[in-house]
Amino acid sequence: PATPPTAAAAPPMAAPVDYTPPPLEIRVGIQRDVPSVAIAVSSQGYLQNRQGQGLMSLNAGQSLNVTAQGNSLLINGRSVPSVVWFTADANGYLAVGDRWYRGRVLLVPRGDKVLAVNYVNLEHYLTSVVGSEMHSTAPTEALKAQAIAARSYALVHMVRPASQWFDLGDTQRWQVYKGIGSEQGPSHNAVTSTLGQVLSHNGGVVESLYASTDEIVARVHKGKGMSQYGAYDLARQGYNYQQILSRYYPGVEVARVVLKN
Repeated sequence: PATPPTAAAAPPMAAPVDYTPPPLEIRVGIQRDVPSVAIAVSSQGYLQNRQGQGLMSLNAGQSLNVTAQGNSLLINGRSVPSVVWFTADANGYLAVGDRWYRGRVLLVPRGDKVLAVNYVNLEHYLTSVVGSEMHSTAPTEALKAQAIAARSYALVHMVRPASQWFDLGDTQRWQVYKGIGSEQGPSHNAVTSTLGQVLSHNGGVVESLYASTDEIVARVHKGKGMSQYGAYDLARQGYNYQQILSRYYPGVEVARVVLKN
């Protein structure tokens, strides 16, 4: 893996004084049914079974190869039972393949293939998505609109997951997610300035579809969704993010997520 990122590359989330986002963790399939996957850690790391019992430790910079055999995983050729958690010390990062991630990773054997699922805080996930889906030089209000659309889309798939193992994948089929590598200052600011905000209709969360152009929105989403290039143009004309969202998602409102017992 590449050199581990530093904490300075992604500043901590800052919540508005009167609002704290719920501690939601999204499950993202980052390696789906691959023959093998390399893992590493930026600090001390651990492999544990689903009950939290330790199986193996990793030192910073140490790399391991993970393959599958039936219902077991092979870690550098050593068989470990069934599903395994891959975690790091506080402030550590996890490498899966050639990308670095926050949170923790679940490694799952599926016959002779391996599935890796990143469990990550929703707001950190969104910082990477916004940085992957829009260029860092995009207008600020367009980035904010993207953050809210991405958050709404993610929440819908947390309720309606893609599989029993993960809520959504990391490609354009869902939302592009590249881990820490696509976290940038503008995307971080867009997420924190819209913390917890989603598109809502009649008390529910809207599955806010979007694509790069109006043409693709019309062809793929039957005209229902946001054009990212269109959002750029509207922002340059002076539209704020709420006006941009109202343009592409008529009849919806911007609301904040609050968990109730």
